[in-house]
Amino acid sequence: MNILSIHNFYRFRGGEDRYVLLLEEMLKEKGHVVTTFFYDSAHIENYSKLKKYWIPLSLIRGLSVEKKLKRILLEKKPQVAIVHNLSPLISQSIIRFLKKNNIPVLKRLENFKFLCLNGLFMRNDFSACEVCKNGNFLPGIFHRCYQHSLFNSNGLAFSEWIHRKLGTVKKYPDLFLASSRFVKSKFVEAGFPADKIHVYPNILDFEPVEEETPASEYAVYLGRLSFEKGLMTLMSAFKELPHLPLKIIGSGPMETVLKEYVQENGMGHITFEGFVDGPQKKELLKKALFLIFPSECYESFGNTIVEAYACGVPVISVGTGSAEELVDKNETGFLFKKGDYSDLRDTINLALSNREQLSMMRKIVLDRSKQLYTREKGYENLEKVLALLPHTK
Repeated sequence: MNILSIHNFYRFRGGEDRYVLLLEEMLKEKGHVVTTFFYDSAHIENYSKLKKYWIPLSLIRGLSVEKKLKRILLEKKPQVAIVHNLSPLISQSIIRFLKKNNIPVLKRLENFKFLCLNGLFMRNDFSACEVCKNGNFLPGIFHRCYQHSLFNSNGLAFSEWIHRKLGTVKKYPDLFLASSRFVKSKFVEAGFPADKIHVYPNILDFEPVEEETPASEYAVYLGRLSFEKGLMTLMSAFKELPHLPLKIIGSGPMETVLKEYVQENGMGHITFEGFVDGPQKKELLKKALFLIFPSECYESFGNTIVEAYACGVPVISVGTGSAEELVDKNETGFLFKKGDYSDLRDTINLALSNREQLSMMRKIVLDRSKQLYTREKGYENLEKVLALLPHTK
């Protein structure tokens, strides 16, 4: 099959960007032809001021983008389009453009875009918020939820409001792909058609280890170092857990703050490994007692949870959102109350006092990763969805 992949890369690369490239690689491995239509937000910093001001308004109708896309359609003749992230350089209008050119559209619901200006259901003070999900984006403008800017929030809200009225995203895609039931539920609450949203989990970007590894005496946090990830809750809990080393894997805007906090509080049992990937990441993960997932925002999936599983490592996670779908209490890990450091501390101590249970979990989570999250399983799931699209049977 000839597949067109459309995506706007984020300025700072993240899980969504990695998934797009992983999907492209997987489809090519299976013999499909993949044509990419990519934009990159990292280029915005080189734009003139006028061009930057124009970005929110260009989201109403992206004529220059459509012109480039038309050339791709004529030259490559794709049979289906998989549409990933569009904002801020690709207008939603391209979905209508694709349909007018008889290209079936599978739209990934990779976050909460179209329901929230920043796509995270989160205010600038990091509190959860869903007030805009039914199409009234005035609160988002007032709170400057997009890039902390009144101008940009207003411009994006105006384009979102127009496309809501036109039904661009609700009406024109043939099918939607959500990574969790939680994501699907939020879009259904906002009026999206439940019967068109298929739920399949994300896939791993590496193969699971062959067998579980005996654990060393440390816990792991893996992910972006930013406030919404619950890192201060994590720090507060480990301030009272001096007997358990914690390895923090990742980088981000909070890195300096966290290092200063650790130094000021004499928390020598916490070490920062920086951003690691590939074999080094697997090596650090597979020897951990457990991974801690303390995120306090609405995660659309929880890639680090399944990465831990693929290394035979159980998870101590917040008991909310998509994370709750991935972690079965007392079977693949333990759950604690979001934002409650004392509950996290107590849950960690509970896990440490149940070493036999932790050991049993290592085999369970590894088996689960092999059953549900491998590339082969991901391709099998995607094939089922593609087969439901018009003109692809």
